[in-house]
Amino acid sequence: MKKLVICSLFCSFALANPNSLEILQKDKKEFQELDKKSIETKYQNLKNSWIGTVKFSSGLSYSHPFSKDDDRYGKSAKISFSQNIFESGGIELQIQYAKDKFNYDMLSWDNKNQQYLQNIYNILLEISKLNFQLDQAKYRGLNKEIEEIIKTIQYEAGRADIIELNNAIMSKNTVKKEIISLENSIKEQEFELAKYTELKYQEIEIEDFSTINKEEFLDKNLTILQEEAKAIMLNTSYKQTKTDYLPKIYFSTGLDYSNNNDTFSRAIKDTNKDYAGASASIGLEMPLYDYNKTTKLEEAKLEVLKQKALINDVKNEESYDFYELLTKIDTYKKHNSTINENIDLYEELIKTNEISNQSGMTSAYDLEILKNSQEINYYDLKINDISIMQTYAKLYFKIKN
Repeated sequence: MKKLVICSLFCSFALANPNSLEILQKDKKEFQELDKKSIETKYQNLKNSWIGTVKFSSGLSYSHPFSKDDDRYGKSAKISFSQNIFESGGIELQIQYAKDKFNYDMLSWDNKNQQYLQNIYNILLEISKLNFQLDQAKYRGLNKEIEEIIKTIQYEAGRADIIELNNAIMSKNTVKKEIISLENSIKEQEFELAKYTELKYQEIEIEDFSTINKEEFLDKNLTILQEEAKAIMLNTSYKQTKTDYLPKIYFSTGLDYSNNNDTFSRAIKDTNKDYAGASASIGLEMPLYDYNKTTKLEEAKLEVLKQKALINDVKNEESYDFYELLTKIDTYKKHNSTINENIDLYEELIKTNEISNQSGMTSAYDLEILKNSQEINYYDLKINDISIMQTYAKLYFKIKN
């Protein structure tokens, strides 16, 4: 396949690399960078969520009994720590779930980047296609002007009626309107490009992507990988749910301090009492009965089975999409074969007409129409080549690179 080059090698690399955010518009780039940091932070938090917390508590107290003059003041402080040390596999599954979720979230992040880059790439190709269509329309406009001149001459000579002349004029005006529409479409696409990148389309190089086979397309397909990662995550979550109903062993420890002072007690000389101590314990807990246990486990298991069924469905859809896109490419290539035959035919006609034109047997208008028509066909080839590139890009941006 051919390579259409617009400009910068750096931007070419950015389009080919889904992890690169350099080409994105600054707000989208900032959002994606923050989103990635958020995913990484959530992973660290979830991975370590099984670790217990050191707690501190303190208090002041005052009591005044009405039966006697014996006011009491107290203060206390406590540091405690509790930790599950065995959860029948629950701790290992919690860490594994964090890894599975991180993998799923990062695939979602990659997929969003790919969509941004695909939008940019497709807009660039669309602008190139519109520019070719604009140049092609100008050649059609030249032919329509010649047709109008010929019909005017024929009408003035009585060899054509006013309807034929009017049709020629209307055809020329139709092409003029088409040219205006194409120029406006290019501007619209430039505005659309500005939503995704601050670079102008002239500053970005368009790389053509090599073909991929079906096996590679399905193995690296981001949508399939994302759904498979979700299935793995749900299966780990199901295993976690099962451990909720299994034995757990926990360890707890603490340091205590308290002070009580009977300030106004007349009977006791030393009323200041301090206490300091430490404690440690180990325990076992296990749910004996949960009315919703069966339904909770069944729900978690069904989510896994549903996701696995969805994966098979997505694989079928992506497989059909692969063949559908290849069929489109094949159609464009067959069209190009027909167009090349037309170009060869026009080449022969041009050579013949040049000879007859030199001898005065045909007009210069005939030769100009043939040359313009050949150029129109050349632009059909260029436009189809871009359509092929757009179709290959749909395949490329569906896979993880």
